Amino acid sequence: MNGWKYYKSTLIPSSAPHEAVNTDYIFDGSVWKKHPEALLARWTTDYDCNYETNWWYVIKDEPFDISELSSNYRYKINKGTKQFEVYKINPSEYKEELYRVQVAAYSAYPTKYRPHIDYKSFTDSTEKWNEYTVYGIFSKEDNLLVGYSLLEINGNCINYSVHKTIPEYEKKQVNAALIYKVLLEYDEFLREGGYICDGARNINHETSFHEYLEKYFGFRKAYCRLHIAYNPKIKWVVELLYPFRKILRKFDFTGRVHQINSVLKMQELVQEERKS
Repeated sequence: MNGWKYYKSTLIPSSAPHEAVNTDYIFDGSVWKKHPEALLARWTTDYDCNYETNWWYVIKDEPFDISELSSNYRYKINKGTKQFEVYKINPSEYKEELYRVQVAAYSAYPTKYRPHIDYKSFTDSTEKWNEYTVYGIFSKEDNLLVGYSLLEINGNCINYSVHKTIPEYEKKQVNAALIYKVLLEYDEFLREGGYICDGARNINHETSFHEYLEKYFGFRKAYCRLHIAYNPKIKWVVELLYPFRKILRKFDFTGRVHQINSVLKMQELVQEERKS
């Protein structure tokens, strides 16, 4: 189906955030025949509007200038660059190392949404990563791969698809070094009007990574409007559970309820936006 891709039970646009989405498949219902496994479709309109909404993408659309940061922030980035080296890698040559990074990164996730990662499935998937640009970050002390970034170039948008690092290296500023290198590599791209997108507002994960990007690297929120369409087989469930969403939040510590709460939270945001 042109313009859409399946991701974790959800259909999302395969186009860049600023591009219009063809929703004909959604509204005529044919999408659910082609993708019966999808529970919902999610898309946005009014990208980077001139007013605040309750949904956004986190983007970087200006060149990064480290001299504009406070001395404390500059120190942390420079600390990372002194201890780590970042360069493009062929993922097929680092399958086991990438798997080790992924497992370590997931170990820091709360159990309610910590993914199970299968070695063979993960290493097999790296064969498809050649269509992406992959940056690896290595410890200068022992040349160990301690993190990676997976970038998807889509016209004048670079989608920051994956960013994973080993948690024990965070105090050494592994994240700062990796992000800084990517921004330097795509400085000209940014100067020519392109932008880097680290995804939309995060509902499912408890993370402050977007705030980190905004604080240290000048990313910003590009506000837009969220839209959701449900597969008829679950639409009635959403309608049934929606009035009890506040009660369900008290049981968010369990994985299944957390997933339900994520959907209900998005529905709540859509409802609020319609009223505004």
